[in-house]
Amino acid sequence: MLRRVYIQILDNPTEDIIFSTERFDDSATNKVLAEELQKEMSSSYPYVVSVEYIDLFMDDENEFPEIRELLRHGAINTPVILINGVPKIHGGIPYAVIKKEVEKVLSSGPVH
Repeated sequence: MLRRVYIQILDNPTEDIIFSTERFDDSATNKVLAEELQKEMSSSYPYVVSVEYIDLFMDDENEFPEIRELLRHGAINTPVILINGVPKIHGGIPYAVIKKEVEKVLSSGPVH
C-alpha cells in the first residue's frame, strides 16, 4: 500500500500576518500560504500528500489539547505543522523544510 502524507497546519489567524520570503513578495496570511503549499504538494505528489488548514479558535476546542496547552504556555508558536499527526515545525510555514519532511516519510517505503 502506498504511503500517504497528511499535513495539518494549526493556526490562530488573529495573530500577526507573517512573511514568506520563499514564495511571496508581499505579506500573506498563513491560510494563503497553506493553500499555496497544497497546490505545490498536489503538483509534486499528486494523490499522495494532502494539506489541511485548521483554525484552532474556530474549530472544535477539544481537538489538539496537547498543542493548545503548549501554545497557552508559550512553549510553541502558531502556525504548528503536523505531519501524519506528529508536530514537526512551529512558528512558520517553511516550504523547503516541509518538503524535506514529506520526502523522509515517502522514502521510508510503503505501509505494510
